[in-house]
Amino acid sequence: MTPVRSFFTEWVLGIAGVLAGGVGAWMYYVPTDWWLGGLVEGWYFGMFVAAGLLLATSFGAYARRAFVDDTDWTVRVTTTTVLALVALGGAITFGLIWII
Repeated sequence: MTPVRSFFTEWVLGIAGVLAGGVGAWMYYVPTDWWLGGLVEGWYFGMFVAAGLLLATSFGAYARRAFVDDTDWTVRVTTTTVLALVALGGAITFGLIWII
């Protein structure tokens, strides 16, 4: 008996990551004289870190499921693994910039 596959978690994490990245990009261009302007200075880095972590988790979970199904390093496994590593690298980079 094969388990029923559900990509709900991967989709939710991926969509939340894209939305977090979009909010971070929007917060980067918000003027500082806005009523929440004081929050803007550091929040976009935090949103980019959150987006990177969410996307890395989403792509990593999908890559793991694909590897279990394919039992080999196919194109979809390799591509999603590389995307997960790139997203994690972006999160680490923005985290370091945020700290500095």
